[in-house]
Amino acid sequence: MTITDSTVEKRLAEQAQRSSNYGERARDLIPLLRAGAEQTEKDRRLVETSARAMLDAGLLHACAPGRVGGGGGAARSLIEVVSELSRGESSAGWVAMIANMTAWTMGLLPDDARDAVYGPDPHAVSISQFGAGGKGVQVDGGYRISGRWPFASGSFHAQWTISGFLVVDEDGIPQEIRWALMPIEDMEIEDTWYVTGMAGTGSNTLVGNDLFVPESWTLTADAFAGRRFPAWHDDETSYRSSVSSIACLGLAAPLLGMAEAIWDLTVESMNKGRAISNWGYDDVRDSWGWRSALAEARSSIDTGRLLLFRGASDLDLAAEEGRVLDNTQRARLKSDQALSTSHFRNAVENLMDINGTRSFALSNPLQRIWRDFGTASRHGLNNGPLNREAYALSVTGLDMQQYANVL
Repeated sequence: MTITDSTVEKRLAEQAQRSSNYGERARDLIPLLRAGAEQTEKDRRLVETSARAMLDAGLLHACAPGRVGGGGGAARSLIEVVSELSRGESSAGWVAMIANMTAWTMGLLPDDARDAVYGPDPHAVSISQFGAGGKGVQVDGGYRISGRWPFASGSFHAQWTISGFLVVDEDGIPQEIRWALMPIEDMEIEDTWYVTGMAGTGSNTLVGNDLFVPESWTLTADAFAGRRFPAWHDDETSYRSSVSSIACLGLAAPLLGMAEAIWDLTVESMNKGRAISNWGYDDVRDSWGWRSALAEARSSIDTGRLLLFRGASDLDLAAEEGRVLDNTQRARLKSDQALSTSHFRNAVENLMDINGTRSFALSNPLQRIWRDFGTASRHGLNNGPLNREAYALSVTGLDMQQYANVL
């Protein structure tokens, strides 16, 4: 099938409209999510009103294939939804990010796997742990898998998981890495998530013992890394990418939302005209220093946003044109992720400086968002020095083999 420029432009325009609609739905939930934020942290899971509202609005399926009721998998949709939900409440945005990245991965699986998930319940939620926490042996028709998968964000709100495992032979020697779709009802949720930030994500440990998984419910490393597209349906163009690339953008989207949340609270406080202690300002807005810091913070947030949406545009365009981003382009996504995180971090620190020590009263939501941001921005796949190192190697033409599995 020949893909014309006009076809690509039409599909991208349709994607942009869907993404905008999802973003508006997420934005409408901000007040509700903020109202439940304190209880979410105390409960170490999303409060039911927040989880239900996101589910009812379709915001946990924005990246699922359209034929199962999702939004079609545009990278732009992921950023729109996750950043707005994170602006309301950090953990809600993070769980939505994990659910949508996994829903995107569903686009790489065949219809029998999708039918198992969405057939009984079109609103079923899936999460993922991409690390190979389990081991599996090949048997007739599939694999028998056992393992422990920590950091299972959204564990209390999901029915399915896509988890990494090592395929081993009869002597226990690793042969390859695969990812398996498994029902959480057949697993144990071990309560291990006790943290100072992002407490409400419910990122506990999933434990599975001797679970049978059909071979068609597993993904190879080539499919996972976007080196080979399963291409189950020609019209599902958004899934012509790598899970690592979509995850790269997804992991930074909550940081955008948290930075915007701190911005909202800072501007709200400043507009009350409060005084600056010890400096003779009766109205904080009269301070040139604080006005300058506020402007720098706004520019930092905007710059980080531009980098994320540039990456989303690159992914969506390449997918529509049937192209695969090469290693240099993927490495630039990693670098942009690192740069956007640095910009968001700069904004957050400037805004917290403006608010001062009052920010850290337990009654002040700023301290919770600040802790959430500090935790989320240090996720292992959002490692600034390593992400920049990969890009540096690519632009200097040096060997990038050690990064092949994370690009």
